[in-house]
Amino acid sequence: MPISGEIKGAEELVADLRKIRERAVPYGMRNGLNTAAFEARRIWQREIKSSFTNRNQYTVRSVLVVQATVKTLEARVGSTTDYMRKQEEGGTVTGSSGKKPIPAPAAAGQAAGSGARTRLVRPSNWVNRLTVDHPTLTGNRKQRNAIRLAVARRAGHKTVLLERPNGSKGLFAVGGGKRKLTTRLLWVVGRSSVKVRPEPTLQRTLAVLKPKLEHMHKAAMVQQLQYIGVKAT
Repeated sequence: MPISGEIKGAEELVADLRKIRERAVPYGMRNGLNTAAFEARRIWQREIKSSFTNRNQYTVRSVLVVQATVKTLEARVGSTTDYMRKQEEGGTVTGSSGKKPIPAPAAAGQAAGSGARTRLVRPSNWVNRLTVDHPTLTGNRKQRNAIRLAVARRAGHKTVLLERPNGSKGLFAVGGGKRKLTTRLLWVVGRSSVKVRPEPTLQRTLAVLKPKLEHMHKAAMVQQLQYIGVKAT
């Protein structure tokens, strides 16, 4: 990152070097870091918008910048949400019985059989927005599920809590007509896990940002040199 400067006069040399050391370099570095951080935020937000189904601005707005100072010379960019790390790196989300439902791909609007969920859950499918019945049950698992479906259909509810063959339960979206009902798993309830494939939006952001860094830091340093009265290009 070459920067050329023109300093004339031996008497001015020491004073100019002192100003460069004390004012130009630390403030130029600070400004360059902050410019890069805000550019990373802009690119990352763009990646989130293009990679996920965002029904509101919550995830996009969760990306924040902690600005550098002349003392710290460190700028940070990150998301305040807990789930963006899992989305970035992938992994397994494990729930505990009755406490932590786990979203299935259908909760994010993905087709059945599409594999692991790669998008964010749609607000209309958030657990606290779903209505289910809790009827009195008898018989085996299939009979109990049949009762639940019948009660949900009569009540006009579009969600039902069903028992799954593996012993867990699931919140299912109910569709279809009078002759044949269809169900799509929205949330797993019970001891189970869902694999989340990585969607490296931050990694792609850094790849786009990297070629811009040299120019950002050079421009910030040149601007600061000019501000203190040193001719620089």
